[in-house]
Amino acid sequence: MVKVNLVIEHKNWKSRYPKVNLFLKKSIKKILLSIFSSRDLSFEMSILLTETKNMKSLNKKFRKINKDTDILSFPAEKKDFYKKDLKLKRKIYLGDIALSYQYIEAIVKKQNISFDDYFKKMLVHGVLHLIGYEHDSFKKYKKMNLLEQKIIRNI
Repeated sequence: MVKVNLVIEHKNWKSRYPKVNLFLKKSIKKILLSIFSSRDLSFEMSILLTETKNMKSLNKKFRKINKDTDILSFPAEKKDFYKKDLKLKRKIYLGDIALSYQYIEAIVKKQNISFDDYFKKMLVHGVLHLIGYEHDSFKKYKKMNLLEQKIIRNI
């Protein structure tokens, strides 16, 4: 089971995805099933669909970077938590993700790619961060990027 707590702060998210909650729940369920083989696990996370001003504020507050970004991830557990045996009976709170509509829109226009495809890529990227993946070295980047591509092909 996957529960997604959703907060929409920018109207363009709702107009682009009228059933955004269902879209996110289905997408995240597919992402998690491609990572964790057990269907018995229960996950919960929160997603903030926001805009440039708030994302810049979050980025400054938590990363000390005074600019907008496409996605921020705030894991609830330490990185090694997911390396343990997860045959738990309780719900696992993954953490929080925030996405900036304007930043994503600017990237897709600049790179001439689909908003939906980039949004899915960011969801995968964000969930991987929540479960302990990082890209702070070339080796970790390569590992995370390969897994991202594999998951994206499957969802």
